[in-house]
Amino acid sequence: MRIEIVIKQEIDEPYVIVYAKEITKDIQYMVDIIGNTYNKKFTGIKDQKIFMLNHDDIYCFYSENQKVYAKTDNGNLSVKQKLYQLEELLKGSSFIRVSNACIANVDKIKNIDISFSGTLALKFKNGDLEFVSRRYVSKIKEYLGI
Repeated sequence: MRIEIVIKQEIDEPYVIVYAKEITKDIQYMVDIIGNTYNKKFTGIKDQKIFMLNHDDIYCFYSENQKVYAKTDNGNLSVKQKLYQLEELLKGSSFIRVSNACIANVDKIKNIDISFSGTLALKFKNGDLEFVSRRYVSKIKEYLGI
């Protein structure tokens, strides 16, 4: 794959053009990464205050009692998006679905405990633990290359 960058002073906003014979898995991955909303900030609500959240602040998103929360060092903050919406917004980033109720930030994982029964337990850098559903184990292993 060739990459060419052209600098022009008259360009106000950068744009990307991909020339290809067909859309392959690699090209789709590249488009997802370039076009994702990784720089988008999320808003979380706690104690009637609104907080701006960067992706680096969030350990995971999880649902509980029909509400969705972002787990951060500053506690758990309520977010307005549903998990399926967050999964789509975070496609191509370091966030991956690990169960029906959780989307984890892989960059915030300290280690992964692999048990004999084939289940995975994610231990985050803040000490929290999240279990991977059997349905998502292969997806996690593929993402991590194991």
